[in-house]
Amino acid sequence: MTGISNLGQALDQISRLKTQQVTLDTLANQIATGKKTQQFSGLGGDVLQSQRARADIKALDQYSTNITNANRRISLMTTSLETITGQAGNISAALNTLVISGDIPEFETTQQLASDVYDFVIDLLNTKDGERFLFAGSDSEVRPIEDRGLFDSYLGAFVPDETDILNPPLVASGFIGDWGDGTITTEEFIAAYSNVNENVLGYSESLVNDTTGQVRVRVDENSDFDYTMLANNEGLKELVIALGVLKNLPPPEFAPGALNDPAATRPADDVPPFPSTEKQENFKAVFTDIMGKIANAIDKIEMEEYRLSLVQAQTSIIQEQYIFQRNAFQNTIADAEDIDLNETAAKIQQAQISLEASYSVTALISDLTLVNFLGR
Repeated sequence: MTGISNLGQALDQISRLKTQQVTLDTLANQIATGKKTQQFSGLGGDVLQSQRARADIKALDQYSTNITNANRRISLMTTSLETITGQAGNISAALNTLVISGDIPEFETTQQLASDVYDFVIDLLNTKDGERFLFAGSDSEVRPIEDRGLFDSYLGAFVPDETDILNPPLVASGFIGDWGDGTITTEEFIAAYSNVNENVLGYSESLVNDTTGQVRVRVDENSDFDYTMLANNEGLKELVIALGVLKNLPPPEFAPGALNDPAATRPADDVPPFPSTEKQENFKAVFTDIMGKIANAIDKIEMEEYRLSLVQAQTSIIQEQYIFQRNAFQNTIADAEDIDLNETAAKIQQAQISLEASYSVTALISDLTLVNFLGR
């Protein structure tokens, strides 16, 4: 005898319908998101592969960001250095056009240019990226150099009384005063400004005491690159000294040396050449030293530009490699997480057909009674 339990069949069919509906919903969600699941737990055996790839991508992104920030700062630094060497080159060209003789009509003009470039160089050495001073090393919150007038006071001035050389000078101070009145020799004067303390030049305490650290860019777990460039780098300091002396240097007639006529008590009573050969030679020695310092400074600064450019080139190559590595990890993640759209579309069509058939069976069962069963 055939037994029929409408309730049992209905419950069984409802369970089947729920399972098919979940399957259909899952496939529909996969189609909408392009992902197999929204939870890592749903990846099964591929979860570790996906998580490792994501961790690697996160690390690559951090290293790439480090490189981007460092290269932006290096670009600012090299641009500043190029501008500094360009201005120093202009000064050098101007000095080369001057004739070291008793008559240098363009000396005052060149001094004014030196004064302007000096201020410009100080500004460039305080170049910032956001709130970071780029030429301060790791002590990047402190201004690396500030002109407080100490170097000008250290050098001093010399303006003699030209009416009578036996009278005291009108102005005599610092090493220039000592040099002008003959207290120190030309060699001693050159040594005095060449070995000036960095505090006098206006450098920060951390630069003077060498307590600032390096600035490095981390490019991977085990490697980093040094792109430190300090404002008191040998070339930059030499340029600051040369420009500072040049803008304060008295003209040849105020250089130390006797008049051509030993009996003369006033420059007006002297005999040609004006100024005397001794004064010209002393002035020329200082002038030549300044020219040499500027030329050396340009060479040294350009070497630092080249070093920074190499760091930028090397890190840029590494960053380009990270693009390919990142794409490879993205492919790994895609293999673990992404669906095959065509395959999933076929599955959802099959699930829809199956669900429709199940609904038809359910409708049939729900309409099944003993009378209907006996009448079939």
